[in-house]
Amino acid sequence: MVDTSEKAIILISPIRGDILNPKKGGEVYVRLIIDDFIKQGNTIIVLTPSYQSTSNNKKVLCYTFPTFGGIGTLMLGLNVFYLLILIKAIKQAKRKLKLVLNGPFGAISTYVLSKILNAEMIYIAHNVEADRYSEKSVFEHEATFLWALSSIVTLLETFAVKADKIIAISKTDKKRFVERYRIPPEKIEIHQPRIITPNSQNVKRERKSKNIKIVFHGSYQYLPNREAVKLIRKYISKSTSYENVQFLVFGSGSPKTHEGKFRSLGFVDDIHKFLSSCDIAVVPLKRGAGVKIKMLDYMAVGLPIVTTKKGAEGLELANGKHAIIVDDVNEEFIKAIEYLIENPKIRKKLGHNARGLFEKGYSEREIEKKIIAKMVVL
Repeated sequence: MVDTSEKAIILISPIRGDILNPKKGGEVYVRLIIDDFIKQGNTIIVLTPSYQSTSNNKKVLCYTFPTFGGIGTLMLGLNVFYLLILIKAIKQAKRKLKLVLNGPFGAISTYVLSKILNAEMIYIAHNVEADRYSEKSVFEHEATFLWALSSIVTLLETFAVKADKIIAISKTDKKRFVERYRIPPEKIEIHQPRIITPNSQNVKRERKSKNIKIVFHGSYQYLPNREAVKLIRKYISKSTSYENVQFLVFGSGSPKTHEGKFRSLGFVDDIHKFLSSCDIAVVPLKRGAGVKIKMLDYMAVGLPIVTTKKGAEGLELANGKHAIIVDDVNEEFIKAIEYLIENPKIRKKLGHNARGLFEKGYSEREIEKKIIAKMVVL
């Protein structure tokens, strides 16, 4: 039984996904925010449709509810099963209650409830959702109903940003929230994305082949990633003049295919171990909202990166120091890849700088130290 005698947070996470045992970048982001809340002396009651979510932490309790194929998420405030466990959670959270909403779904009902209970509302924003939908940076299952979802999600986001506090993923997103919704900047707190850092000995790459392995990864169901894979297969791999090059892509939902210098591997279990065997990372993204967690994966293992400005968005990367950043996927992008193929010392330097920046600003260990130091000061 979770002890809620002190401070309690009800975390409402309507989108299916295992935030307590995360595997995807967005799930990891929320899980680490939950850990921050726990370190600040809160107990957490998670409401989620994921039946996989479990926790051995005595500070965390998880209730699940059905979503009926997504309708129960879209109309969360009318989902009777959700409302029943919400009432149960409110009764268990005896005092000093906070409502934390993960993503925009359920924003209207959560906002109204926060006013009724006189409880603080916090919104975890993974992106500026109105921007994401306007540029069609959506998952495959969202694309069919994009015409409706775009308006609905924008409406939900207008209520979500009425929260007492907004957690944004980057300075870029904070700026967009202020511009779009006229939000006071002081209401927005930036929680940089971070991942658990692989040990240094795991990122040393031993070359067993003369082939240069160039990698990209991401969920194939996410349309910007699918577009990037298509660009690698049809344009980048065929435009690179060197023959000793392999372009490798992988991710959930990826088909296994082999075409010339291009190979799609499907799903890979140990991401960082695989990335450590590669030489160059490419991020040919033309669209996509928020910080791209794949960039942190590449930085964590010290891979030199060639990326578009969209791929680098939200990260404190200096062009030519931490990565090669170009405007678009064009001849300049190809030349940047070939430049790194030709210059192993530059690859090593860029990878070293990227790894250093990661350790300084995006490593879970380093940010945990900053959180603890902040708590001591307070």
